[in-house]
Amino acid sequence: MKVSIRSKLLLLIVLLSLAMILSSVLVSSQLYENALERNHEALCAETAGTLSDSLTGSHVDFLQSYRSKLGAIYAENRALLEEAAGMEFETNDRRAAFYDSLTADIFPPKQGLGMSYEMLEFKLEYEAVCSEMDMLSLSGGMDLASLFFYDPERGNLVYMVDRMPEGSVLYHHPVSVAKPEDETLAAALQSGNAVTYVEGAVCRALLPVPGTERVFILFGERNMDLRHSVRLFSLYVGSILLGATLIIGLGMLLFADRLIVRNVKKLSLAAEAFTTGLDRGDPERISAGVKGRDEIGLLSQRFERMEDAMLGYLASLADKTAQEEKMKAELDLAARIQAESLPRGGLRTENAVLTSFLKPAREVGGDLYDYFLLDENRMFFCLADVSGKGVPASLFMMRAKELIRAHVSSDDTLPELAFRLNNELCAGNEESIFITAFFGVLDLRSGKLSCLRAGHEQPMLRRGGEVVSVCRESNSVLGVFEDMPFLAEELRLEPGDLLLMFTDGLNEGINPAQEAFGYERIAETLRRCGEKPTETLYEALLDFCQGAEQFDDVTMLALSLESPKSMELVKPRYDDISAVTDFVQGALAGCDPDRLAQVGILVDEILNNQISYAFEGVERPVIRVSVSLRAGKAELCFADNGRAFDPLRDVTAEDLERSEGGLGLEFVKAFSDEQRYERVGGFNRLWLTKRMREEKNHEKLLRNALLL
Repeated sequence: MKVSIRSKLLLLIVLLSLAMILSSVLVSSQLYENALERNHEALCAETAGTLSDSLTGSHVDFLQSYRSKLGAIYAENRALLEEAAGMEFETNDRRAAFYDSLTADIFPPKQGLGMSYEMLEFKLEYEAVCSEMDMLSLSGGMDLASLFFYDPERGNLVYMVDRMPEGSVLYHHPVSVAKPEDETLAAALQSGNAVTYVEGAVCRALLPVPGTERVFILFGERNMDLRHSVRLFSLYVGSILLGATLIIGLGMLLFADRLIVRNVKKLSLAAEAFTTGLDRGDPERISAGVKGRDEIGLLSQRFERMEDAMLGYLASLADKTAQEEKMKAELDLAARIQAESLPRGGLRTENAVLTSFLKPAREVGGDLYDYFLLDENRMFFCLADVSGKGVPASLFMMRAKELIRAHVSSDDTLPELAFRLNNELCAGNEESIFITAFFGVLDLRSGKLSCLRAGHEQPMLRRGGEVVSVCRESNSVLGVFEDMPFLAEELRLEPGDLLLMFTDGLNEGINPAQEAFGYERIAETLRRCGEKPTETLYEALLDFCQGAEQFDDVTMLALSLESPKSMELVKPRYDDISAVTDFVQGALAGCDPDRLAQVGILVDEILNNQISYAFEGVERPVIRVSVSLRAGKAELCFADNGRAFDPLRDVTAEDLERSEGGLGLEFVKAFSDEQRYERVGGFNRLWLTKRMREEKNHEKLLRNALLL
């Protein structure tokens, strides 16, 4: 909803006026109420003082005598009087009769019969005191007037005269006791000083009677209602302030409208006309026509200077835009060339799969990777990160990639490759750009991995449910120091392993809270990722960063070795052997038929021996068979939870003479190339390796040379 400045000014003036009126009424009302309270206090004190002077002048002896008589009655019946103060009598008559019985020796009978001269004299003076108290109460507008003496030890007020109506429940009979109604009254009675104060809706004035023993006068107004007077005063003050504020506010509104609103409107119209020209594509200079040396006049001048500057900027913007579009097109072309120079689609062999992932932080990046087969049994791969970003890093990356391709040889070791590559990158590297890299050569037959890390992030290996960092030895980065020696490491990968290689753009990804993605999150994601580990990791990184800008390239290589296929038999029978044989031969489908037939004989012989001899005394016999094909070799594992028995060492000469035992072992050794036994976790494990294709000529020559 559009709200004008005039409306906002009007609303502001109204709010300020209301705030001023409200604060003024509250302050003045409080001051007026305080003045009324002080007047009531002064009136109470004056009335009490008048009565005190009167009693002191003509009745002090009577009061002292009266106080002594009541004091004697009080001292004798103090416990009874304190108990009666908390009692509720059935009627006022019973209450009066109770106290009259205690003071019968002081007060004459109400009928006046049998009154002695002394009682008559007491009655006349008592009535004179009551009359003076009545007269002063009426003249001062007081509804509270009493005489009492105070017992400081017990904190009791002992009433002598109370001018409340005698039939009222608030009336205090002579010699009746009570406690001070508030702390102020109690403190004044304890000290014996005069006090005048307001407590709630009650105004009280307390004065000691001179010449007496702790006899006090108490005057006050119990139902002091000041609210009506305060309300009338507040209404009167508010009406005056409201009228004055309306007149002043109207003048302020007219003044602001003339000096501010009109000039701001002129500036708004000029700005709208200028922006309309911008939208049409033909802007022109618009003057608001506001003169003056105040802030609005200065704003108008600066607005006109801004128009001039913007028109000049627009004149040069078209040239800059054309240049930027040309540069962007060139960067897009460079990015396509860079992407096409890197291998895509991954690399798959019989038992290994290598996938790649690259996401540059800019159009072009400084990360690189490469992979290819050195021969049919060895896979080479590398991952590198060039220092810096953008075009310089991209150019250096392309140079490094070509040098790697040029220097990789099937006969060279990784330290030799890194040595030559480092010297080539150091030559002419005046910008001191360097490269961190990871190189690896995987033997597809044995799973042995030779790796070299040059200042790069440690790869992570997932094996089963565990993820660990590998290749702890780190060499110098490439491109800084010439003739640096390099060292390689070796580890063995097993079927089912997943090796993740990555650049620091993954672990150093930052979220809006400036937290890094980190190695622990990489490991946790790697534990639960499925068939596409690199895509899963990048999605986890994006979720963690929550839209924060990617500052570095993210590149990953994932190398996985396929897990062996397996089958489990619980309480195996001879009838299960054919199913296991079909399973193993199916897993090796496509291999040489004669060798497949020999594998079938191996499976039949080993399972027969396990079922016949392994499970004596075993309640729940189990046999597990697994098979994998790596670089033309089949690897079979036969595991059972029977008694510990190594068929490669524990078979005796007598066993060999028996066809049912020894002949099967001979078949196993004849039809397999390697045999290995181990006892792990309560299971016998027999490993057999068999070549499933003919060796190449160079492989035969190499093997024969090794045998010689």
